[in-house]
Amino acid sequence: MTGFAGTGRLLLLALRIDRFKLAPWVLIIAFFPVVSYNGYSAVFSGPREALALEASMGANPAFMLLVGPAEHFGTAFGFTAWRVGVFGMFFAALMAVFAVTRHARAAEDSGQAELIDSGAVGPYARLTAAILLAWIASAAVGLAVAGTLAASGATAAEGLALGAQFGGMGVAFSGVAAITSQVGAFSRTANTLATGVLVLSYVLRGVADSLTDGQWLLWTNPMGWGELIRPAGERRVLPLAALVAAGVATAVAGGWISRRRDYGSGLIGQRPGPSRWQAGIWGQTATLNRAPMVTWLATFVFLGFVYGLVTGTMGDFFAKNAFVRQLIATRSATETDLTFTFVSMLLLILAMGGGVFGIQLAVRFAVEEEEGRADWVLSAGISRSGYFAPVVAVAVVAPAIAAVIGGVVLAFTAVATGTAIDAGDVVRQAFATVPALWLTAAVGLAFVGVAPLFRWIAWLLVVYWLILTVFGPLLKAPDWLLDTSPFHVIPSVTASDADWAPVGWIVAITVALILAGFIGYRIRSIRGG
Repeated sequence: MTGFAGTGRLLLLALRIDRFKLAPWVLIIAFFPVVSYNGYSAVFSGPREALALEASMGANPAFMLLVGPAEHFGTAFGFTAWRVGVFGMFFAALMAVFAVTRHARAAEDSGQAELIDSGAVGPYARLTAAILLAWIASAAVGLAVAGTLAASGATAAEGLALGAQFGGMGVAFSGVAAITSQVGAFSRTANTLATGVLVLSYVLRGVADSLTDGQWLLWTNPMGWGELIRPAGERRVLPLAALVAAGVATAVAGGWISRRRDYGSGLIGQRPGPSRWQAGIWGQTATLNRAPMVTWLATFVFLGFVYGLVTGTMGDFFAKNAFVRQLIATRSATETDLTFTFVSMLLLILAMGGGVFGIQLAVRFAVEEEEGRADWVLSAGISRSGYFAPVVAVAVVAPAIAAVIGGVVLAFTAVATGTAIDAGDVVRQAFATVPALWLTAAVGLAFVGVAPLFRWIAWLLVVYWLILTVFGPLLKAPDWLLDTSPFHVIPSVTASDADWAPVGWIVAITVALILAGFIGYRIRSIRGG
């Protein structure tokens, strides 16, 4: 029997099990490019207006940091490639990470892997099937993007280039997940590590795009390679080859590591718990969520530091940009105002990350319930409200603290680099974004409390708010639609006419959603494993 015996059968099983889990990823990732492409004529009256927006975006380092350089707006495909390129790569990579971890690591957590490995399968079969599943899903994303764009009027070369950009990222990060599945002792740890690599790649790409002479940084990370494909420009093959080669190399490395670790454990071992546990449900909740809290806090500190360094380069950027120099010369805006606007957008991104953190904590509570642990805890005389309350506290407080700390680090790093900005204003703006973060976490808590099977809607809502906040103003979305995003209505603390009424509504809705979660959890049936 070879080391890969049974791979085909396991792959077919994985495809059957995951067909309804992967299909939404493929359809949603392919949906946004075709909508953007078909909406081009509604957004712009002609190429002249599109090129004017390109010039404006080229003067906005915040958008270069978030979504890449503004190029080729004169065509519908060029605008589409800019608008969805970075986010398409990000979500394709996430899809691949979750697929590999689900079959390579989570199967060991649940005990399914032990049953599979006891049969006539080779030692590399299960991991190989998981990687091939992610590759097939990545290819499906690429083909779906290419097909829908071609049907909308794009050329075959354009559609295939953008599809290859997305699919290549999926291939690359399936290998990353193959390694992290051997490093982490649990699927949550493996997903966190792989997502951390993805976020680091995103940050390095953003820094490279926002710095005047930082293009060399694009060659240091997978997302930079994806951007270098330039689907609307040169359509380069070498960066795509680098993504595929990285995916193959890391997949091989993951297989090598898998034969050199103990079954059911990882290279990062588990620490033994206390011989007696007397911390109560609040202490238990804090301990269970300690690892993600530390990881997210470190991430926010790192992002705040990087964003602060980037903010420190804004003076040079403004000095070299003719459009910005004209604004300053005509007193339409000051350098301090432009810098604070840039920083405010970065703080909103930190707040969105905090919202994701809050939903993750809420979802983990639902997973504990599905795995049968809630029944044991509740049998010890703890009320349902008493069991749910610590999770609510952690999901609301921990992300807020982490996001504010990231804002503080950003403020003082920017000031230390000589940026003409008031650190106190930046910190106050960071606090101003907290209610939007709370609302995001409250949505996750409400679904977990009332209808945990539909908690995936909370993730879709985050994506909707992100796209609406970042792209809505550019696409001339109506005010009523923009106001459906809590991140859009956050006022500037430096504005003399700041409207804080929407923030009050956000807090009120947050409280209502949390109460709904409490009531729902008290009256619904407990789902056990």
